[in-house]
Order: sequence, then C-alpha cells, then structure tokens
Amino acid sequence: MNASAVIRIAITGVESTGKTTLTEALGARLGGVAVRECARYDAEVIAGKATLATLERLADAQAEACEAAVQRAAATGAACVVSDTDALVLRLWGEHAFDRAPAGLERLEAWPDLTLLCAPTIPWEADPLRSMPRLEDRLALHATYAEAAAALPAHAIIDATAHEKRLDQAVRAFQNFVDNRG
Repeated sequence: MNASAVIRIAITGVESTGKTTLTEALGARLGGVAVRECARYDAEVIAGKATLATLERLADAQAEACEAAVQRAAATGAACVVSDTDALVLRLWGEHAFDRAPAGLERLEAWPDLTLLCAPTIPWEADPLRSMPRLEDRLALHATYAEAAAALPAHAIIDATAHEKRLDQAVRAFQNFVDNRG
C-alpha cells in the first residue's frame, strides 16, 4: 500500500476524555496502527517541569512517531493510523500554561486527514498528569477545542457517555470520511 493512501486520524480534546482508550480501540477496530501520545511518557512532563521548549520538542517527536506509523501501516497494508494527540493539544496547552503556542507545530498540524474531538462527557479519572478535575474547567477548554476543530477540513465530535458508544461514533465518522473524500 502507498503511504499516501493511509488515512491519518488524530484524536484530540481536553484531559480525561477517553482519547487513549479511543485511540487503542479505534486502531484495533479498523485494523490500523495506534500512536501513543509522546507527552505521557516524557520525563519533563511527568516531573511537572514542562516548558514551552518541551512542547516544541514533543511536537517534533509526535510528528515523527505519526510519520513512522504511516510507513508501518503502508508496509503492512493497514488502512489507517490513529494518533492519541495532535497539534491542537500542544497549541492549547502552550496557550493555557505559557500564554503562547509553541513554535514548530506546522508538521503536526498538517498530518491528520480526519480529527476526532472527544468531548468531556465521561467521568474524570485521576491521573498524575491531569490538572482539571472540575467539569466546568474542562467544558470551558473544550469550547476552545470545538471552535478550533470547526475550522479543520474534516472533523467530528465524539460525545457519547460510554466508551463503546464513543467507538461506534468514531467508526461512523471514519466511514463517513472514507465515503465522502475526494
């Protein structure tokens, strides 16, 4: 399979919206390749010492991981790659934490064919990397995500309240994208 035929799907949204669960489940359901979020395994992020430079480095690392996954998918005949994050996460993280977006997001911004925005409609789960237990805070940030996602060429909102129903929504969004792409 040619790498250009591999459909690139980015999962985005505020923390604790089921992005990792959806990435793994959607990749498995579609027979695709899942790419984990580099930030979740980064020493500076884990230590709570992330800087704007950290986010810039993570953008490069995520773009490289996504591009490598596309090559693996093409070599194995997988139809898609599903990334557990995107440039929007890093941009909004930078704006929220450092009052400006990190530089160098262009490669990651250009990567996805389809972006799935997970809404904060499932219960928040505590995690050492999470900082927004209040639903009101997550909903306010989600509104910013939704506004940015609306400007993307292909996106869908994943807002079911159960993981299996979210997976069904994501599969329908993927199928709709495949059916309607030029």
